[in-house]
Amino acid sequence: MTTFTAPRPTPRSTGLPPTLHYALKSAALTAKNVSFVVFTVVMPVTLYLVFSAIYGGESDDGLASAMIMVSMAAYGSLGAAMSGGAQLALERRSGWFRQLMITSVPPRVFLWARAAVTMTLVLPALILVFVAGAFLGGVTATAGQWLASLGLLWIGLLPMTVLGMVVGVWVKAEAVQGVTTMLLLALSLLGGLWFPVDNMPPVMATIAPVLPTYWLGELGRFPFLPGADFPWGGIGVLLAWSVGLTVLGALGYRRAAATSKR
Repeated sequence: MTTFTAPRPTPRSTGLPPTLHYALKSAALTAKNVSFVVFTVVMPVTLYLVFSAIYGGESDDGLASAMIMVSMAAYGSLGAAMSGGAQLALERRSGWFRQLMITSVPPRVFLWARAAVTMTLVLPALILVFVAGAFLGGVTATAGQWLASLGLLWIGLLPMTVLGMVVGVWVKAEAVQGVTTMLLLALSLLGGLWFPVDNMPPVMATIAPVLPTYWLGELGRFPFLPGADFPWGGIGVLLAWSVGLTVLGALGYRRAAATSKR
């Protein structure tokens, strides 16, 4: 289990806007957490190498390895993207939220600032999985394909990052880790990151297209599939999840700040 150190309130002015100050401070504290950084970077790469070694040889043109690379990059990065909720839960318990209420940081801005911090820290993990795919997994593609897949995967992680924030502000601190893990496994399974949706029972296959994890994988795979149409519908689903979770998280932030200890 990853542990976090909550930032301590300080009255000293830095001259920076409150939102930027909070984002930079959170990023610095998170980057110093060695266990979180190792988990964020090592887990996605390890998952890809294991699954690529088992299933990557199913296609002579390297397509199978590319599909596994995208799925494992998505699944592995999901854990890191959603783990920001654990730090939020600790901040709630420490009384830090009550200090934030004194500032001019609106709830939605607070959530997006935290999400931006987590998204920044997740990006190196995605890059390393792609590097492993290129040099160890036999994945071959143009520079445009690599960049497009990486960018789409990274953007697709945004609603999942906000989901982690939502869990952090709504769920009791003692239960955040368990709830996050349960959601991660369920969304990965139902979203087709473990095995193709075509192989799922009809009920599961019907649920998959409304989940952000399904479109996360579809967006990441699109650049490697010749002749495939861009999944515009997935952009709408991811946007809807992002907006809905932001509203839910903002409500949870207000509630958590009001009940946070002094």
